[in-house]
Amino acid sequence: MTLRTADADPRGADLPWVPFTIPGSDPAVGMVRLEVDPADGSSTSLVRFPPGWTRPVAGHYACDEEFVVLEGELIVSGTAYRPGDRALIPRGTVRIDSNSRSGALALAWFAGIPRWVEGPADYVPAPSERTPLRSVRIPAGGLPLRTGTASETRLYATAPTTFGRTAAPAPAARALWLDGPHWTASAPGEPLPDRPGRVFLHLRYSN
Repeated sequence: MTLRTADADPRGADLPWVPFTIPGSDPAVGMVRLEVDPADGSSTSLVRFPPGWTRPVAGHYACDEEFVVLEGELIVSGTAYRPGDRALIPRGTVRIDSNSRSGALALAWFAGIPRWVEGPADYVPAPSERTPLRSVRIPAGGLPLRTGTASETRLYATAPTTFGRTAAPAPAARALWLDGPHWTASAPGEPLPDRPGRVFLHLRYSN
């Protein structure tokens, strides 16, 4: 994994925003690539959608996408995602009439190279998920959101001192505090910063 930014205020004006045209959409969004894995193409990015952004064409990505809206509103296939909403859109899920009338800011993670394919996939995708991270109940030990062999995501009421699977090597952690918001990357075994509030963790395990 090539880490480009280890600590970021998503609303900060000093971030290296670059224009990027999402396939099938208009106008261009602003993007900050926080990290990318040259081995599998997975990546984490901040994306700022300008007011009036739209993608009217129907299509799908060939890999899973997980994102959290930080401000504004983003509509994907009729589902509105607002600040604090987390989405999991599995590979092959058809997206129709995506738009952001007022603009939006989101943190997005792709599980591989985000190759856009117009039209439906030739397989049945898993169901999409929408989770209100600010209001969902969090059990002791955190709320599992997405599980997998190489990575997983969890939500905690406060930054945990320990996390990851029992009897497994310590994972690299990517932490998003909803209050602020604030994003931080931690190496395997490195403690999380002591920041207040709910924190969304993306944990990545070494092969």
